[in-house]
Amino acid sequence: MAYNFDFSYLKNGSPIVTLSSFGIAFNKGAIEALGTPEQVIIGFDPEACAIGVRARGENTTSPSYDFARRIKNDWIRIGAKDFVKYLAKVSGIDFLTKAKQFIAEYDPETETLIVVVDEQHLK
Repeated sequence: MAYNFDFSYLKNGSPIVTLSSFGIAFNKGAIEALGTPEQVIIGFDPEACAIGVRARGENTTSPSYDFARRIKNDWIRIGAKDFVKYLAKVSGIDFLTKAKQFIAEYDPETETLIVVVDEQHLK
C-alpha cells in the first residue's frame, strides 16, 4: 500500500469552521482543504443541517464571497450574521452567545468542504 503523507497536517490542523454571531470563520486546515480559492460559494442543506463550501467555478451564478484575499493570521472570516442567527435557531446550538468550532470534512469527489452543524461535529 502506498501512502501520501501530508507533513504539514499537524501544524495546519484539522479543517475547523467556527460559527459565531459575526459569521463563519475558516482555519488554515479548512482554507487549504479548499485549495485557497479566490472566491467561494456557500450552500446550506436544511435536512442535514449542513453547510457546503466550494471554490467558485467560472460558470457559477450563485452569490460568491471573496476568500483568499481575506486571510488574516491564518484565518478567513465571512460575515453572515442573518444566516448564522437562522442556523442557531434551526440547529438548536447557541453559537451566538459564544462561538463554537466544528470539525469539517472535505469531499474530494464534489470538491466541497462540509460542515455538519450538530453536537457530534463540535470540536
